[in-house]
Amino acid sequence: MNDTKQSRAERLYVIYDGYCNLCLASVARLKELRSNADLQFVPIQQLEAEGEGQQLIPNIGQLNYALLYEKMHVADESGQLFAGADGVVRVLRTVKGLRLLAFIYRIPGMRKIADRMYRYVANRRYEWFGKTEQSCSVNGCELPQSRGENNKHGN
Repeated sequence: MNDTKQSRAERLYVIYDGYCNLCLASVARLKELRSNADLQFVPIQQLEAEGEGQQLIPNIGQLNYALLYEKMHVADESGQLFAGADGVVRVLRTVKGLRLLAFIYRIPGMRKIADRMYRYVANRRYEWFGKTEQSCSVNGCELPQSRGENNKHGN
């Protein structure tokens, strides 16, 4: 039967900065939306720890971490990357009610405007929204292991 092939949602990997409060809030909001894609959220820091991300994102190839920190990226199952505003629009295309925004992006000149706006905010994200102490995922932060240390506040 072809029903299993037709019912299988495409998988998209949203690669974001786990130190960025704006990024964490955006990912948390994306998780609340209904997407017809299987969205997987992967902090850049996890990709670095896993060694180039091949274990987490199929067909991804060599990653440039400096570029990943500049913009959010979305990877599809074939390994194609969509960066910045392109990545946001790639995800919006999968969310009912937000597809119109993706359509507006196709209007001549809108891609350039959206990319400039994205870069403007992305370059100021730590200044405006702050930065976490630890790399966090939408499931929580990984705290360092303490060995007999007293973790009380005020030490």
